[in-house]
Amino acid sequence: MKNAPLYEDILEGPLDGQARWLITADNVKIRAAYWNFSNSNGTIFVFPGRNEYIEKYGRTCKKIQSIGYSSIVIDWRGQGLSERLVKNKLIGHVNLFQDYQKDVNALVLFATNKRFPKPWFLLAHSMGGAIGLRAINNGLPIQKVIFSAPMWDIKMHQSKLIDKVLHFYTKNTYPIYKLFKKENEFVPSTNTVPYLKTEKFEHNTLTNDEEYFCYLKNQILKYPALALAGPSIKWLQTALEECYKLQQTAAPKVPCLTFYSLNDKIVNNTAIEKIMDSWREGRLVNIAHTQHEIFMENDNLLKKIFSDIKCFLKDENM
Repeated sequence: MKNAPLYEDILEGPLDGQARWLITADNVKIRAAYWNFSNSNGTIFVFPGRNEYIEKYGRTCKKIQSIGYSSIVIDWRGQGLSERLVKNKLIGHVNLFQDYQKDVNALVLFATNKRFPKPWFLLAHSMGGAIGLRAINNGLPIQKVIFSAPMWDIKMHQSKLIDKVLHFYTKNTYPIYKLFKKENEFVPSTNTVPYLKTEKFEHNTLTNDEEYFCYLKNQILKYPALALAGPSIKWLQTALEECYKLQQTAAPKVPCLTFYSLNDKIVNNTAIEKIMDSWREGRLVNIAHTQHEIFMENDNLLKKIFSDIKCFLKDENM
């Protein structure tokens, strides 16, 4: 595999990271990066969310290393430095949500060939939580999973009534957009510029930590090619379809630790609670004083979260 760029000047991750280009079964070029070190207790696969990229998880991978694990992170198709799928590179797009599983398969094959330390675990955030849950149901060879604000449904409005109306509207108007070949365009009313480029800390829906917010903002200001704006109509439709299917699927028999925030304005907590209620080996933990980016808050909070993760992976009391 050929070397890929890794912007270490904005990463703040572990030393000696390496990035590679991978080619999926349907011939899409995606980027992966990894930090593998001797005496590792295993490998944690990191599945980012929509509009995320490897460098955003530099600090997270450093925390992962601090508790004794190697890590490998992916740029999903259509975002980060992976191949963009529509002409307007700011549109977050995928043809079918199931296509992300081809990215997962390419990553697993790469890790297998590289003999990444076992056992393997998964840490998945937001959209990565939907992709990760599907991958586990498909047989992803991991021993345990940690979810952060998993996207098992999308919160389209803070009012539950309006949210239901918007879900209904999206489902029933999609055929019209498709008829007029508009399904690859921005969802109406969504951002046509990257969120972090213009948003101020005081009004952001990601983190309560101003220093972390500035860290994320500075990343995309320095490397604009990493960023996305809003999703396509097609992405939203196929994402909602996948969320519905996941809610109807029995929870897998894999030990699971899920962190979520009652203040989350991006994913629907009702869906998270529903799935976790049925997860026999699952534990759901509300992290107070956070927003959507639970792994991107103040350091004292993160020390507690990663201490809990370490205990969970080692079967110790949290």
